[in-house]
Amino acid sequence: MKASRPKVLHEILGLPLIYYPIDLAQSFSRKTIIVYGHKKELLDTYLEGFDLEKVVQETPLGTGHAVMQASGLIRKISPDSVLIIPGDMPLVQKGSIASLIDTFTSTKSDMGILTAIFDNPHGYGRIKRDDEGRVISIVEEVEASREDKKIREINTGVYIIKTSFLLDAASRIESNNKKGEFFLTDIVGMADKVSACITEDSNEAHGINSQKQLAHAASVMQHKILGLWMDAGTTIIDPNTTWIGPQSRIGENVEIWPNSHILGTCRIKDNTRIMPNTWIQDSHIAEDCIIGHNSILEHAEIKKKTTLKEYTVIRE
Repeated sequence: MKASRPKVLHEILGLPLIYYPIDLAQSFSRKTIIVYGHKKELLDTYLEGFDLEKVVQETPLGTGHAVMQASGLIRKISPDSVLIIPGDMPLVQKGSIASLIDTFTSTKSDMGILTAIFDNPHGYGRIKRDDEGRVISIVEEVEASREDKKIREINTGVYIIKTSFLLDAASRIESNNKKGEFFLTDIVGMADKVSACITEDSNEAHGINSQKQLAHAASVMQHKILGLWMDAGTTIIDPNTTWIGPQSRIGENVEIWPNSHILGTCRIKDNTRIMPNTWIQDSHIAEDCIIGHNSILEHAEIKKKTTLKEYTVIRE
Protein backbone atom coordinates (compact mmCIF):
# COMPACT_ATOMS: atom_id res chain seq x y z
CA MET A 1 0.00 0.00 0.00
CA LYS A 2 3.07 2.26 0.28
CA ALA A 3 1.81 3.61 3.60
CA SER A 4 2.95 3.57 7.22
CA ARG A 5 -0.20 1.94 8.60
CA PRO A 6 -1.06 -1.75 8.08
CA LYS A 7 -3.07 -2.58 4.99
CA VAL A 8 -6.08 -3.82 6.96
CA LEU A 9 -6.41 -0.47 8.75
CA HIS A 10 -6.98 1.41 5.49
CA GLU A 11 -10.63 2.40 5.33
CA ILE A 12 -13.58 1.83 3.05
CA LEU A 13 -16.64 3.99 3.82
CA GLY A 14 -15.19 5.00 7.16
CA LEU A 15 -14.41 1.48 8.39
CA PRO A 16 -11.05 -0.36 8.33
CA LEU A 17 -10.73 -3.26 5.91
CA ILE A 18 -10.44 -5.68 8.83
CA TYR A 19 -13.94 -4.73 10.04
CA TYR A 20 -15.60 -6.44 7.09
CA PRO A 21 -14.19 -10.00 7.43
CA ILE A 22 -14.63 -9.86 11.23
CA ASP A 23 -18.28 -8.85 10.82
CA LEU A 24 -18.73 -11.60 8.22
CA ALA A 25 -17.10 -14.28 10.38
CA GLN A 26 -19.11 -13.34 13.44
CA SER A 27 -22.32 -13.67 11.43
CA PHE A 28 -21.67 -17.39 11.03
CA SER A 29 -19.50 -18.45 13.96
CA ARG A 30 -19.81 -18.52 17.76
CA LYS A 31 -16.08 -17.86 18.16
CA THR A 32 -13.69 -15.88 15.97
CA ILE A 33 -9.90 -16.13 15.89
CA ILE A 34 -7.79 -13.44 14.25
CA VAL A 35 -4.21 -14.24 13.21
CA TYR A 36 -2.13 -11.11 12.71
CA GLY A 37 1.37 -9.75 13.19
CA HIS A 38 2.49 -6.78 11.10
CA LYS A 39 2.38 -3.62 13.26
CA LYS A 40 0.21 -5.48 15.75
CA GLU A 41 0.30 -2.62 18.25
CA LEU A 42 -1.76 -0.48 15.84
CA LEU A 43 -4.20 -3.29 15.21
CA ASP A 44 -4.56 -4.07 18.92
CA THR A 45 -6.05 -0.63 19.54
CA TYR A 46 -8.77 -1.15 16.94
CA LEU A 47 -9.47 -4.78 17.84
CA GLU A 48 -10.28 -3.92 21.46
CA GLY A 49 -13.87 -3.33 20.41
CA PHE A 50 -14.43 -6.90 19.21
CA ASP A 51 -14.96 -10.25 20.93
CA LEU A 52 -12.02 -12.12 19.41
CA GLU A 53 -9.40 -14.69 20.21
CA LYS A 54 -6.04 -13.26 19.07
CA VAL A 55 -3.05 -15.16 17.73
CA VAL A 56 0.18 -13.38 16.81
CA GLN A 57 2.10 -14.64 13.78
CA GLU A 58 5.50 -13.14 14.50
CA THR A 59 7.00 -14.15 11.15
CA PRO A 60 4.73 -14.19 8.06
CA LEU A 61 5.43 -17.62 6.63
CA GLY A 62 2.20 -18.11 4.71
CA THR A 63 -1.43 -19.06 5.21
CA GLY A 64 -0.66 -22.62 6.27
CA HIS A 65 1.71 -21.28 8.92
CA ALA A 66 -1.03 -18.92 10.15
CA VAL A 67 -3.34 -21.89 10.69
CA MET A 68 -0.61 -23.81 12.51
CA GLN A 69 -0.09 -20.83 14.83
CA ALA A 70 -3.78 -20.98 15.74
CA SER A 71 -4.06 -24.79 15.91
CA GLY A 72 -4.27 -24.92 19.70
CA LEU A 73 -7.21 -22.51 19.80
CA ILE A 74 -8.91 -24.17 16.83
CA ARG A 75 -8.74 -27.55 18.54
CA LYS A 76 -10.19 -26.05 21.72
CA ILE A 77 -13.07 -23.95 20.40
CA SER A 78 -14.00 -25.33 16.97
CA PRO A 79 -14.73 -29.08 17.16
CA ASP A 80 -16.60 -29.42 13.88
CA SER A 81 -15.48 -27.05 11.13
CA VAL A 82 -13.54 -23.85 10.59
CA LEU A 83 -14.46 -20.91 8.33
CA ILE A 84 -11.37 -19.10 7.05
CA ILE A 85 -11.59 -15.58 5.57
CA PRO A 86 -8.68 -13.35 4.44
CA GLY A 87 -8.36 -10.01 6.19
CA ASP A 88 -8.14 -7.96 3.00
CA MET A 89 -11.34 -8.99 1.18
CA PRO A 90 -14.12 -6.58 2.17
CA LEU A 91 -16.49 -7.41 -0.70
CA VAL A 92 -17.37 -11.02 0.19
CA GLN A 93 -21.13 -11.25 0.81
CA LYS A 94 -23.00 -13.21 3.45
CA GLY A 95 -25.00 -14.96 0.74
CA SER A 96 -21.83 -16.38 -0.77
CA ILE A 97 -20.65 -17.71 2.60
CA ALA A 98 -24.07 -19.27 3.19
CA SER A 99 -23.92 -20.98 -0.23
CA LEU A 100 -20.39 -22.21 0.47
CA ILE A 101 -21.48 -23.73 3.79
CA ASP A 102 -24.53 -25.35 2.19
CA THR A 103 -22.40 -26.91 -0.57
CA PHE A 104 -19.79 -28.12 1.92
CA THR A 105 -22.43 -29.65 4.19
CA SER A 106 -24.59 -31.26 1.50
CA THR A 107 -21.61 -32.90 -0.25
CA LYS A 108 -20.03 -34.05 3.03
CA SER A 109 -16.68 -32.66 1.92
CA ASP A 110 -13.47 -32.35 3.89
CA MET A 111 -13.04 -28.85 2.51
CA GLY A 112 -15.14 -26.26 0.72
CA ILE A 113 -13.63 -23.46 -1.38
CA LEU A 114 -15.23 -20.22 -2.51
CA THR A 115 -14.09 -19.60 -6.09
CA ALA A 116 -14.67 -17.00 -8.81
CA ILE A 117 -14.30 -16.73 -12.57
CA PHE A 118 -11.94 -13.99 -13.77
CA ASP A 119 -11.28 -12.89 -17.33
CA ASN A 120 -7.79 -11.95 -16.18
CA PRO A 121 -6.79 -14.29 -13.32
CA HIS A 122 -3.18 -13.13 -13.11
CA GLY A 123 -1.84 -13.21 -9.56
CA TYR A 124 -4.45 -15.59 -8.19
CA GLY A 125 -4.24 -19.29 -7.37
CA ARG A 126 -5.93 -21.43 -10.03
CA ILE A 127 -8.51 -24.14 -9.32
CA LYS A 128 -7.52 -27.38 -11.03
CA ARG A 129 -10.23 -29.96 -11.69
CA ASP A 130 -10.14 -33.49 -13.07
CA ASP A 131 -12.09 -34.70 -16.13
CA GLU A 132 -15.19 -35.17 -13.97
CA GLY A 133 -15.04 -31.62 -12.64
CA ARG A 134 -13.79 -32.49 -9.16
CA VAL A 135 -11.34 -30.09 -7.50
CA ILE A 136 -7.95 -31.76 -7.22
CA SER A 137 -5.57 -28.90 -6.40
CA ILE A 138 -4.94 -25.17 -6.19
CA VAL A 139 -1.87 -23.90 -8.01
CA GLU A 140 -0.38 -20.62 -6.81
CA GLU A 141 0.60 -18.07 -9.46
CA VAL A 142 4.33 -18.43 -8.71
CA GLU A 143 4.12 -22.19 -9.18
CA ALA A 144 1.72 -22.22 -12.16
CA SER A 145 2.74 -23.63 -15.56
CA ARG A 146 1.77 -21.96 -18.83
CA GLU A 147 -1.27 -24.27 -19.06
CA ASP A 148 -2.27 -23.63 -15.45
CA LYS A 149 -2.27 -19.89 -16.10
CA LYS A 150 -4.99 -20.34 -18.72
CA ILE A 151 -7.44 -21.49 -16.04
CA ARG A 152 -9.97 -18.74 -15.27
CA GLU A 153 -11.44 -20.18 -12.06
CA ILE A 154 -9.52 -18.73 -9.13
CA ASN A 155 -9.21 -19.35 -5.41
CA THR A 156 -10.60 -16.55 -3.22
CA GLY A 157 -8.88 -17.77 -0.07
CA VAL A 158 -12.25 -18.29 1.64
CA TYR A 159 -12.68 -21.84 2.94
CA ILE A 160 -14.72 -24.01 5.25
CA ILE A 161 -12.83 -27.06 6.45
CA LYS A 162 -13.47 -29.97 8.79
CA THR A 163 -11.48 -29.26 11.94
CA SER A 164 -9.97 -32.74 12.24
CA PHE A 165 -8.84 -32.73 8.62
CA LEU A 166 -7.51 -29.15 8.80
CA LEU A 167 -5.33 -29.74 11.85
CA ASP A 168 -3.91 -33.00 10.51
CA ALA A 169 -3.28 -31.68 6.99
CA ALA A 170 -1.82 -28.33 8.11
CA SER A 171 0.78 -30.14 10.19
CA ARG A 172 1.97 -31.92 7.03
CA ILE A 173 2.41 -28.84 4.82
CA GLU A 174 5.95 -28.26 3.59
CA SER A 175 7.61 -25.05 2.46
CA ASN A 176 9.40 -26.45 -0.59
CA ASN A 177 8.14 -23.77 -3.00
CA LYS A 178 9.59 -20.66 -4.60
CA LYS A 179 8.45 -18.42 -1.75
CA GLY A 180 9.61 -20.73 1.01
CA GLU A 181 6.17 -20.42 2.64
CA PHE A 182 3.62 -22.87 4.00
CA PHE A 183 0.67 -22.64 1.59
CA LEU A 184 -2.68 -23.70 3.05
CA THR A 185 -3.74 -24.49 -0.51
CA ASP A 186 -1.47 -27.56 -0.40
CA ILE A 187 -3.98 -29.38 1.78
CA VAL A 188 -6.41 -29.67 -1.15
CA GLY A 189 -4.38 -32.59 -2.49
CA MET A 190 -4.58 -34.31 0.91
CA ALA A 191 -8.40 -34.28 1.07
CA ASP A 192 -10.68 -37.14 0.07
CA LYS A 193 -13.35 -34.72 -1.14
CA VAL A 194 -13.22 -31.00 -1.92
CA SER A 195 -16.23 -28.98 -3.00
CA ALA A 196 -16.24 -25.57 -4.68
CA CYS A 197 -18.85 -22.83 -4.74
CA ILE A 198 -18.50 -20.17 -7.46
CA THR A 199 -19.47 -16.60 -6.54
CA GLU A 200 -22.20 -14.99 -8.62
CA ASP A 201 -20.33 -11.68 -8.56
CA SER A 202 -16.59 -11.99 -9.21
CA ASN A 203 -16.03 -8.59 -7.57
CA GLU A 204 -16.35 -10.36 -4.22
CA ALA A 205 -13.06 -12.15 -4.87
CA HIS A 206 -10.95 -9.03 -5.23
CA GLY A 207 -8.37 -8.63 -2.48
CA ILE A 208 -6.78 -5.28 -1.64
CA ASN A 209 -3.08 -4.85 -2.38
CA SER A 210 -2.86 -1.28 -3.66
CA GLN A 211 -4.48 2.12 -3.33
CA LYS A 212 -6.13 1.64 -6.74
CA GLN A 213 -7.68 -1.65 -5.61
CA LEU A 214 -8.86 0.04 -2.40
CA ALA A 215 -10.62 2.75 -4.41
CA HIS A 216 -12.18 0.16 -6.73
CA ALA A 217 -13.49 -1.87 -3.79
CA ALA A 218 -14.98 1.27 -2.24
CA SER A 219 -16.76 2.07 -5.50
CA VAL A 220 -18.16 -1.47 -5.80
CA MET A 221 -19.34 -1.50 -2.20
CA GLN A 222 -20.93 1.94 -2.48
CA HIS A 223 -22.79 0.93 -5.63
CA LYS A 224 -24.30 -2.06 -3.78
CA ILE A 225 -25.26 -0.06 -0.69
CA LEU A 226 -26.86 2.77 -2.67
CA GLY A 227 -28.72 0.25 -4.79
CA LEU A 228 -30.24 -1.34 -1.69
CA TRP A 229 -31.39 2.01 -0.31
CA MET A 230 -32.83 3.18 -3.61
CA ASP A 231 -34.69 -0.13 -3.95
CA ALA A 232 -36.12 0.56 -0.48
CA GLY A 233 -37.42 3.96 -1.63
CA THR A 234 -34.67 6.42 -0.69
CA THR A 235 -34.26 9.25 -3.21
CA ILE A 236 -30.57 9.67 -4.05
CA ILE A 237 -30.20 12.51 -6.52
CA ASP A 238 -26.68 11.62 -7.68
CA PRO A 239 -25.39 8.14 -6.72
CA ASN A 240 -21.98 8.98 -8.20
CA THR A 241 -21.28 11.57 -5.49
CA THR A 242 -23.17 10.11 -2.53
CA TRP A 243 -21.53 7.93 0.12
CA ILE A 244 -23.43 5.90 2.70
CA GLY A 245 -21.65 3.59 5.14
CA PRO A 246 -22.78 0.00 5.80
CA GLN A 247 -23.76 0.74 9.42
CA SER A 248 -26.06 3.66 8.58
CA ARG A 249 -29.85 3.24 8.56
CA ILE A 250 -32.36 5.36 6.64
CA GLY A 251 -36.11 5.70 7.08
CA GLU A 252 -38.90 6.16 4.54
CA ASN A 253 -39.26 9.06 2.11
CA VAL A 254 -35.73 10.40 2.70
CA GLU A 255 -34.12 12.61 0.06
CA ILE A 256 -30.33 12.84 -0.25
CA TRP A 257 -28.74 15.47 -2.48
CA PRO A 258 -25.31 15.29 -4.20
CA ASN A 259 -21.94 15.24 -2.43
CA SER A 260 -23.40 13.90 0.81
CA HIS A 261 -21.40 11.63 3.14
CA ILE A 262 -23.37 9.57 5.69
CA LEU A 263 -20.92 7.42 7.61
CA GLY A 264 -20.66 5.47 10.84
CA THR A 265 -23.75 4.60 12.87
CA CYS A 266 -26.08 7.23 11.43
CA ARG A 267 -29.86 6.98 11.85
CA ILE A 268 -31.93 9.17 9.53
CA LYS A 269 -35.66 9.00 10.17
CA ASP A 270 -38.62 9.44 7.81
CA ASN A 271 -39.33 12.47 5.60
CA THR A 272 -35.92 14.06 6.06
CA ARG A 273 -34.02 15.96 3.39
CA ILE A 274 -30.20 16.04 3.29
CA MET A 275 -29.06 18.97 1.16
CA PRO A 276 -25.83 19.02 -0.92
CA ASN A 277 -22.24 18.92 0.34
CA THR A 278 -23.02 17.56 3.81
CA TRP A 279 -20.86 15.44 6.13
CA ILE A 280 -22.84 13.37 8.64
CA GLN A 281 -21.08 10.88 10.92
CA ASP A 282 -22.37 8.84 13.88
CA SER A 283 -25.42 11.09 14.16
CA HIS A 284 -29.15 10.61 14.69
CA ILE A 285 -31.60 12.76 12.74
CA ALA A 286 -35.27 12.54 13.66
CA GLU A 287 -38.34 12.77 11.41
CA ASP A 288 -39.22 15.70 9.15
CA CYS A 289 -35.85 17.46 9.26
CA ILE A 290 -33.93 19.49 6.68
CA ILE A 291 -30.13 19.53 6.90
CA GLY A 292 -28.86 22.63 5.12
CA HIS A 293 -26.16 22.42 2.49
CA ASN A 294 -22.46 22.41 3.48
CA SER A 295 -23.33 21.26 7.01
CA ILE A 296 -21.14 19.08 9.24
CA LEU A 297 -22.73 16.82 11.88
CA GLU A 298 -20.61 14.53 14.04
CA HIS A 299 -22.08 12.66 17.02
CA ALA A 300 -25.10 14.95 16.77
CA GLU A 301 -28.73 14.45 17.86
CA ILE A 302 -31.17 16.40 15.69
CA LYS A 303 -34.72 16.59 17.02
CA LYS A 304 -37.94 16.14 15.07
CA LYS A 305 -38.97 18.88 12.59
CA THR A 306 -35.64 20.70 12.82
CA THR A 307 -34.37 22.80 9.94
CA LEU A 308 -30.63 23.43 10.06
CA LYS A 309 -29.32 26.43 8.17
CA GLU A 310 -26.59 26.04 5.58
CA TYR A 311 -23.02 25.76 6.93
CA THR A 312 -24.20 24.46 10.29
CA VAL A 313 -21.47 22.67 12.27
CA ILE A 314 -22.38 20.42 15.22
CA ARG A 315 -19.80 18.15 16.86
CA GLU A 316 -20.36 15.98 19.94
